[in-house]
Amino acid sequence: MKAVNVTEQLSAMQRMFLPTSEMSETMRKNACSFWENQDKILDAMQTFADGWFERRHAGTHAALEAAQRMCKAGTPVDLVREYQEWASGALQRVMADGIACQQQFMAVADAPRQPFEASVKKDSEAPHAGAGRISSKAA
Repeated sequence: MKAVNVTEQLSAMQRMFLPTSEMSETMRKNACSFWENQDKILDAMQTFADGWFERRHAGTHAALEAAQRMCKAGTPVDLVREYQEWASGALQRVMADGIACQQQFMAVADAPRQPFEASVKKDSEAPHAGAGRISSKAA
């Protein structure tokens, strides 16, 4: 009966399952892209949240000032004018919220696509790119 070297078998199995250098490089790029995209998304979300809080503070200050002016109004016309000015500012802040939200969605949707598009261009320009070969580097 032949002696079996378990250490050699385990080493052979490990080498068999180790990724190639090309796979390792692709995995490294994907991991880096993923975490870079997460950072971009978090930055965009923080910018959106900071702007939202600034608009809410501006809104409460504007409402307080409008209420004070409305209480001092001498005629119903003055009262309505103060209310309209406050309502106009409130509508502008709501519209600013919508624009900021749209920008946030665009930043979040665009972040993962940028590295993918660059990798697709590189793969399609490479002379060794095989027909029908699928290469996904999206995180």
